[in-house]
Amino acid sequence: MNDIDLFRLIGAISRKATTDVNQAVKQYGLDNNLFIYLTRIVENEGITQYDLVNLVKVDKTTLSRAIMKLERLDYLFKITSTTNRNYKELYPTQKAKEIYNNLFELENRYANTAIANLTPLERVELRKSLMKISVSLG
Repeated sequence: MNDIDLFRLIGAISRKATTDVNQAVKQYGLDNNLFIYLTRIVENEGITQYDLVNLVKVDKTTLSRAIMKLERLDYLFKITSTTNRNYKELYPTQKAKEIYNNLFELENRYANTAIANLTPLERVELRKSLMKISVSLG
């Protein structure tokens, strides 16, 4: 397998996982990767949009649209930062907190199923390799 094929395989795995999980969370209105942003906001209450962009590796416009939709769905609210008025801090609503455990368990089950055939050593090596790729891409 050459480098292009390997890179395409990583992309195919990512798209398959995203499609499957998006389908599973559709009942909450969280299609189009909204579950990714929502889980990170619940896990990091008060995170700024700037920090969330860096955490999930999406562009500002994509995240901005997602945040607006999550607000409309009553999953989050924004508060202007007390330290920098240009930043908005993101907080989950009670509705978001109530479904978080379901989202977390779903993601956890999916991840465990995906890597079930890897040995503990293979998992460590995969993590190291993916971290190196992530760092090289910025």
